[in-house]
Parts: sequence; structure tokens; C-alpha cells
Amino acid sequence: MQIIGFNLAKIQVERFEGTASKFKVNSKIDVKDIAEEKMSPIQGKAVAKIDFEYNIEYDPKIAELHFKGTLLLMADPKDIKDTVAEWKKKNSILTELKIKIYNAIFHKCNLKALELEDYLGMPIHIQLPHIKSEQESKTTYTG
Repeated sequence: MQIIGFNLAKIQVERFEGTASKFKVNSKIDVKDIAEEKMSPIQGKAVAKIDFEYNIEYDPKIAELHFKGTLLLMADPKDIKDTVAEWKKKNSILTELKIKIYNAIFHKCNLKALELEDYLGMPIHIQLPHIKSEQESKTTYTG
């Protein structure tokens, strides 16, 4: 299965009054619907349209980001039909496919979230790598 499209239909970002030196970030992906799309860029393949929402909320409530969008997934017609049937029957997704979908959503939305957090002067919701001096490294080692 291959991801062939990703579109955001709604981005909502809000920074509230107040600051916090320590905060917790909760993020959640919610797949809203999976349906077969009536288009296929390659003969012998089918496309599934996956509607999702991704929310990032800070605790204490200093900010929140909400994304709503669509992911297009191309695969063999049987795999797409099975995926759509499983969704309609149980509102569930096979684990291997779920991992692929969630990683695509995390990748695209987290990049946009970092950009928006920087633009609005918000604390970022994920830890970025940073370089420490030798002195900082020596003082933080607890070996």
C-alpha cells in the first residue's frame, strides 16, 4: 500500500493567556472514515480515502492545535475493498496499515505544528535534538 495524497482541510491553532514552565502534551489521531475513492492513477490499483483528525493539547491549557484532513492510499483493489469492509463492519484498521497511516499523519501534521508553534511564539510540542557543550555533558552525567 502506498500513500499518494495528503490534504489538510482545516487547521485551528489557539494560544491561550498564561505560560507554564512545565507542561504535558497530549496528542490524538482519530480516523473518522475510510471509503473507496472512485479514481485510480494506475490501472489495476484502487484508492482509499481516509478522513482523519489530529489534535495536540497542552496541559495546563496554554495552547491547542487541531488538524482535519484526508489521506489517499493506493493498493490492490482486493486490499482496498477488505480495508473498507473492515472499517464499515468494526470501525477498525489492521495494525500494519494503521501504523502506516498514523506515521504519515504524524509526519505531515507535526511539521506544520512546529511551524505554527514557532510563528505564534508557543512552546513546541515535541523534544527536538540539541547539542550540549562538553561542560554541560559532564555535569549532567549520572553514570
